[in-house]
Amino acid sequence: MGMPNKSKRMLLKSGLALGLSNLVSVQEILAKNDPFFMMDATAQADLIKKGEVSIEEMVTSAINRIEAVDGYLNAVVTRSFEKALLAAKNYNGRGPFNGVPYLIKDLLNHRGVRATGGSRMFANRIAKRNSSNVQAAFDMGLISLGKTNTPEFGLLGVTESLLLGPARNPWNFERSPGGSSGGSAAAVASGMVSIASASDGGGSIRVPASCCGIVGLKPTIHRTIDDAQPNRPIDLSVRFVHTRSIRDTITALHHMQARNNSKLKAVPERIAPKGKKFKIAMITTNMLGEEADPEVKNAIESSALICQDLGHHVEAINPFIDGNRFSDSFLTMWAFGAKGIVDLAQQNFVSNEISIDSLLEPWTLGLGKWFDSQPEGKVELALSRLRDDTLKTQELFKSFDFILSPVTQSVAPKIGSMAPDVSFDTLLERSLDFITFTPLANVTGDPAISLPMHWSSSGLPIGTHLHASYGNEEELLELALELEAAKPWSQRWPMI
Repeated sequence: MGMPNKSKRMLLKSGLALGLSNLVSVQEILAKNDPFFMMDATAQADLIKKGEVSIEEMVTSAINRIEAVDGYLNAVVTRSFEKALLAAKNYNGRGPFNGVPYLIKDLLNHRGVRATGGSRMFANRIAKRNSSNVQAAFDMGLISLGKTNTPEFGLLGVTESLLLGPARNPWNFERSPGGSSGGSAAAVASGMVSIASASDGGGSIRVPASCCGIVGLKPTIHRTIDDAQPNRPIDLSVRFVHTRSIRDTITALHHMQARNNSKLKAVPERIAPKGKKFKIAMITTNMLGEEADPEVKNAIESSALICQDLGHHVEAINPFIDGNRFSDSFLTMWAFGAKGIVDLAQQNFVSNEISIDSLLEPWTLGLGKWFDSQPEGKVELALSRLRDDTLKTQELFKSFDFILSPVTQSVAPKIGSMAPDVSFDTLLERSLDFITFTPLANVTGDPAISLPMHWSSSGLPIGTHLHASYGNEEELLELALELEAAKPWSQRWPMI
């Protein structure tokens, strides 16, 4: 791919070109001339702690990387560079990631910074406070450089909105980075930052992690520090981070965990494999009885072989819940959330001069209309059925430690194929087909992770999905550490 003139100017402005005439990729320039580019957050923080680099230098290098790369990806949709440099200059914190650059998903608030939620309804909104999960990141020492791209209110499995435009996958610009945390995933995968915020209500941490070739842990529900959601009939969504290494994930989870949840055993600061041999249930057929695409299926079977080589027992299983019933129940809760957004818009923003079509996207409105078409009592029925599915999953975990599966049915979809203005019925079918394995862990509240262990023949990442029992992040991360050592991914980088 040729390099656009705009991107060449950005490279020259950032000082990264350094007279190189035959450019293989932006990443090659960064690797040769930015000493912090390929480091994870732990390594960056160690340099700062040792006094080998200042926080201002670390933040400036990340700003330069964003300027060099983001013209291709549209991952960072609001920049707060001046705010970040001021924070770096005056920094006096003592967290585990002191001075490490960070990016915040645009569903969360950073005081004084634009907070759109990916929606035209909030195009010019400025946050008045920090979301509690954002503050937890700051308490770890992270410094935000801006906000990352997200679909409208996180309601899509890709990152495309009419307000912000599509984020692009660093492994192939014609492909989506997944959603809804696609901007954060693209930023981490391309090396703009080593860690970025993400959230997951149906796969929105794990799906982009799989599409972009990074680490994406969805913690147990209520594990991490988060704003309360008192009006929701069921909790599905959690907020955490995207990383490139398991050690960064462990550190972030330990420090971002809420201390007031007596139901959960605390995650320790340090985790290492203890030699336990796990029993793993492998499934490559979704709950609707459809096999994953061949390359995805092969990748998961390869992960199973690696687990077996490590001494773990892997056993293939069949779908264990009614897929049609589960999909309908999950869609009911998905649409219930969209209906609340539609009601909010109608009550507070719609007027004679402002139509709801100018505020909300066709997909959001379509979900709201779908919900309105359902019979009375549908939410209660869905909740009852999802509780049954949770009990079935808990029963499975009496025989197995983990469920190994694909993250998505296929590799990252093409830009535009799941855009919010695709006809509702078509988009619904494509969404349910693409994201079929991840929602179960949201319903059960269990932890689950996507690990970047495989790539397709066309060079697109394929994540390995591991779903653990409620509260069992520690053993999940022990296995993740083993897999990271058995099939390292730290040197796998997209060539932009």
